[in-house]
Amino acid sequence: MIGEAAEIKTERSLLWAWILLFVLVVSAGGFAATRSGFLDVDRVELLGDPGHLSDAQILKVAAIRLGEPMIGIDTGAVDRRLTAEPWIEAVEVVREWPGSVRMSVLQRAAVVNAVDPIGRTALLDSSGILLDATTEADPMLPTIRVDALVQPGAVVPEVDLLLRAAADVTPDLGRWITALVPTGNGVRAELVGGADVELGVGDDYQDEMRSLATVLTWVVLACIVSIDVSIHHNPVLVRDEARC
Repeated sequence: MIGEAAEIKTERSLLWAWILLFVLVVSAGGFAATRSGFLDVDRVELLGDPGHLSDAQILKVAAIRLGEPMIGIDTGAVDRRLTAEPWIEAVEVVREWPGSVRMSVLQRAAVVNAVDPIGRTALLDSSGILLDATTEADPMLPTIRVDALVQPGAVVPEVDLLLRAAADVTPDLGRWITALVPTGNGVRAELVGGADVELGVGDDYQDEMRSLATVLTWVVLACIVSIDVSIHHNPVLVRDEARC
């Protein structure tokens, strides 16, 4: 009986030894596989509509190297690096085994030029985020005047009304409006030639812009000092007859 018990104990010890060896071999094989060329990054796929940043610039910020182990890709870190870039609004980073990384990138778009009191210029998106400082304004975008600029990626304060007004500036009016400025009564548009347009306060400025466009079709702008379209169905004009 004692011999049989010892034999059983030995068999069990051998069984556990084989199990442990098997686990070690499988683990070592798995680890080796993750570090081998079979599970290296072979391809980085970039999805998303074209924007300010080129594919090459985005890939540089993402800092994913071809040939590095897939298991070593920290998707959260890649996300943080990309979204720290002011032009990038959102990112999705996915590992696709065995050797691809897919990145879906949503870029912000500039909608206005912002100019501070000392003439510095920057581009803002529709939520007021400062995207980039520039040396000169983009002629294709409306211009707003702001009290101060902020660091790229931060929101310029108190520009909501100006952004609403800028969103409703049509291309034909854009040729006439040199800048949108804040006032105690809402928003004022500065026109080519020096006339001012009072737009007031609104959830949007479509009616005010239509009223202004109508006024500009039947007045000699050189004669006008100011136009008030804050009550859009009843525009008020102030003329300077000496200028006509």
